[in-house]
Amino acid sequence: MTDLDLFGQPVMNRGATFLREGVRLSLSRLWGPGLRALVVGCNPSDANAYEDDPTSNWWNRWFHHYGFGAYDAANPFPFCSPHPRVCRDRVRAAWAGEWGDRDALHANLDHVVKLAKAADQVFVCFGNIANDIDADWVEHVLEHIQSGEAPWPDLWCWGKTASGAPTHPMARGKHRIDPLAKPVLWRAGH
Repeated sequence: MTDLDLFGQPVMNRGATFLREGVRLSLSRLWGPGLRALVVGCNPSDANAYEDDPTSNWWNRWFHHYGFGAYDAANPFPFCSPHPRVCRDRVRAAWAGEWGDRDALHANLDHVVKLAKAADQVFVCFGNIANDIDADWVEHVLEHIQSGEAPWPDLWCWGKTASGAPTHPMARGKHRIDPLAKPVLWRAGH
């Protein structure tokens, strides 16, 4: 049974898992029975266990509309910042010898793969920005999601950029995604 608020709407349980301050492994939202999704974005912004940001608000509406009961959000890059260039600088520093952040990338990889293999459906929405930060690492994360022990989930998205990257829900202009867009298969699993 789903808990309801005073207006009859499902109560949303919120959570977030941090490796340490500023390094978020996942964000979770649960409001009732139904499928549980994983969304793989680029890097965490400001959402946490208490607050949503524009992207998580978009996901909240979309997943609720399509009958999901919960979702987790994770990223190839776990470094919290609303500015992708900050994330890019930390990733470059990690590969140049900043061991704490390099260890965070590897711990994050294991966490993302675990969430993906437990999800009923996996969505990707990292846009071109993630590939600009480190395309090889993004591909490494995706390969781990779709290999190793079963299951090997399909990867779904809400649209594609001109280069074929999965569009981010907050894309602007002609790339803006309809808030009720039907998902499309981005990459089939094995």
